[in-house]
Amino acid sequence: MIVGYARHPVKGVPAISKPGTTAPEPWRGTTADERADHRRRQLLDAGLSLLAEGAAAVSVRAVTRVAGLSPRFFYESFEDREALLIAVWDEQYAEVSALVEHAIAGASEEFDSRMRAALSVVARWFEEQPSRAVVMLRETLADPVLRRHARRRLPELVLGAMAASVPAQAMQSIRDVDVQIAVAALSGAIVNLFLEWTAGHLPVGAEHIVESIVEVASAALARLLDS
Repeated sequence: MIVGYARHPVKGVPAISKPGTTAPEPWRGTTADERADHRRRQLLDAGLSLLAEGAAAVSVRAVTRVAGLSPRFFYESFEDREALLIAVWDEQYAEVSALVEHAIAGASEEFDSRMRAALSVVARWFEEQPSRAVVMLRETLADPVLRRHARRRLPELVLGAMAASVPAQAMQSIRDVDVQIAVAALSGAIVNLFLEWTAGHLPVGAEHIVESIVEVASAALARLLDS
């Protein structure tokens, strides 16, 4: 099913009008670059809509059809399907990572406090638009292009929260490989818990899931510092 044509579009994803049903854009007075930017935005929105249904639904033909553009305009903005997928994912990641960084900056210096603040904004972000969890969790794990691209992103956020909360001398005393193992394990736990929760398999509220992850994270950090 193409989201743009759906009678009931995916919640949280902007609906894309069927080609021919909207009035043409008033391009008079706009530059070629502005028109190209607008077409890129249409393609990104269409890509997000389709990705929320599954990465397999994202093709050059499907994206341009949903965006209401000729296929030739796709290659004006993106080299191929992979480039579009990565651009869509990067936009979502930039949005949530900015929220996380702001939350961490406003929290106290304790690791628990910073993790709780970061995870709380992520939980709210997913609750506001459930399709975000599909894109950033389910399809990121399922699609090889996104999985390769995103492999280091969450660990970077976890490591950043850890480094900002633990004295530099203590961090330097831990072997790099032990830090990598702890961060990888914690990142996997965060992804899987959020994935199960957003899919409705864990019937608890956002606060409960956040506190559960904070407990796991705190235990992992304590073991790391004691090693």
